[in-house]
Amino acid sequence: MNRRKRTLPMGWYPAEKKECRREIESYLEGWSPSLLQLTKGLGGIVPHAGWYFSGKLAARVFHALRLKSNPEVVVLYGGHLSTEDLPRLVTEEACETPFGDIEIHASFVKSLMRRMDVRKESPTSGDNTIEIQLAMVKYFFPEAKLIAIRSPLSPKAETLGKEVAEIAKEEKMSLLAVGSTDLTHYGPNYGFLSKGIGPDSVEWVKNENDKGFIDRALKMDMEGLLKHALENDSACSAGAAISTMATAQALGAEKGILLDYYTSYDIMPDDSFVGYAGILY
Repeated sequence: MNRRKRTLPMGWYPAEKKECRREIESYLEGWSPSLLQLTKGLGGIVPHAGWYFSGKLAARVFHALRLKSNPEVVVLYGGHLSTEDLPRLVTEEACETPFGDIEIHASFVKSLMRRMDVRKESPTSGDNTIEIQLAMVKYFFPEAKLIAIRSPLSPKAETLGKEVAEIAKEEKMSLLAVGSTDLTHYGPNYGFLSKGIGPDSVEWVKNENDKGFIDRALKMDMEGLLKHALENDSACSAGAAISTMATAQALGAEKGILLDYYTSYDIMPDDSFVGYAGILY
C-alpha cells in the first residue's frame, strides 16, 4: 500500500499507540462539554501546535464532535499556504498514525481532482497542519475514511469547501469537516511586535486580534475572516477555517460555538506566543 508516513519529530506528538492513547485520555479526564446548542456535528476548528501546547483543545473539539456525529468521511483541511497557492491534496492510499493507518477515500479524491484545480501534496512536505491531527482523527473516528487537503489563503478556500460538500451530498455520504489553524503568532520569534512585549501585548492578542478572528468564525463570515487574517495576521492557516466553514454551511450549519480559547503564554509564559481556538459547527 502507498502509505503517507510520519514526518514530524517525536516532540510534536507521541510515536507509540499506548502513549498517544494515554495522552488523549488525560486531556478528557474530568471534562465533559456542554453541547445543548449543538444538535449535529458538521465541522470544527482545531489548533495545530505540538500536543504539549494545543493537544488538549484539539482532543476536546474532536471528542465533542464525536458525541454528535459518526461520519463516513472526515475531511481535514490544513493550511500554511499563500494567497497564490492552489489547494494541495494528499493522494496516497493511506496515512500512518500510531493507532494504525487511516484509509484515504480514493473515489472522493478523484472526484475532487476532476472538479478543481489542485496540486498533489508532497509526501515529504513536513507540514504539521494535517499530520498533527491524524492520530486524533483515527482515535475518535476509527472507521472513517479521510480526505486531507491544505487550503490556500484566498477565496479558493471557500470554493474548495463548497465543492467538498457538493461531492458528499451527491454521493449521499456523511461527512465531517475539520480545519487546522493556530491564531495570532506574536512576539520577536515571529517578527510581530506592534504592541511591544509583556502583559499588555497578551491582552491585545486575546481581546482584540484573536477575538476579531473568532467572532467572524462564529458568524461564519468567510469573506470577513479572510480579510481580517490578511490585514491583521490573526491566523497562520485561515484558509483551513474558511474551507471548514464553507463545507459545514453547505451541509446545514448556521453558526459556530466556541468550545474554548487560550494561548501558549497561558501554558509557558514567553515574549513570543500563539493563540489557539476550538470551534464547533
